Amino acid sequence: MLGLVGRRLTDAEFLSALGGSLRRMVIGYGAVCAVGIGAGVVVGRTRWLNELFGTVAVAIHAMPGAVWVPLAVFFFGLSEAAVIFTIFLGAAGITMANTSNGIREVPPGLLRAAETMGARGPALFWHVTLPAAVPRIVDGLRLAWAFGWRALMAGELLIPSIKGMGRLLNEVARARQLDQLIAFMIIIAVVGVVVDYGFFRRLERGIAARWGLAG
Repeated sequence: MLGLVGRRLTDAEFLSALGGSLRRMVIGYGAVCAVGIGAGVVVGRTRWLNELFGTVAVAIHAMPGAVWVPLAVFFFGLSEAAVIFTIFLGAAGITMANTSNGIREVPPGLLRAAETMGARGPALFWHVTLPAAVPRIVDGLRLAWAFGWRALMAGELLIPSIKGMGRLLNEVARARQLDQLIAFMIIIAVVGVVVDYGFFRRLERGIAARWGLAG
């Protein structure tokens, strides 16, 4: 099996499909970061917005990624944009929820201490509130990558006209090539784990050390 995985990793068709999937993931994840963090900050700083949209963000997060595919197809057809939109819907909720929670859960004592030293308004937010919320935000981004990666696979599986890892999974499943199917599943899992441990876990440890949260 490891030999088959190794051969696939040098196969031009496979590398092209993997590259296409990763490109869609980067685009979709970029939108998740921008919109999710931005909306989370606004919601976290506004009580009535938090009450209105906080539950919505949790509900969006609770929906499986595959559920969003029909909606994405409705808006964008059987296109690459539909797959990217599926990633966005599958991961934006957890990013928004974690960001808003991180903003709201900043210790009041920390804010009062900063205010006694003259921090007010935007300065208080940029230099105290936002940095204090960073560990929670990063945790949300790590989870968003995992949810987005699964949403990507769901989108590509259900929109087979898009060349990517999901399409290859579909093809070998239809051909009943179990060894190829398992090899692809291993590679997909390994990519997710490498990104999680190679980037996000290291980022979390660095932030924990910087913020004095390391055990």
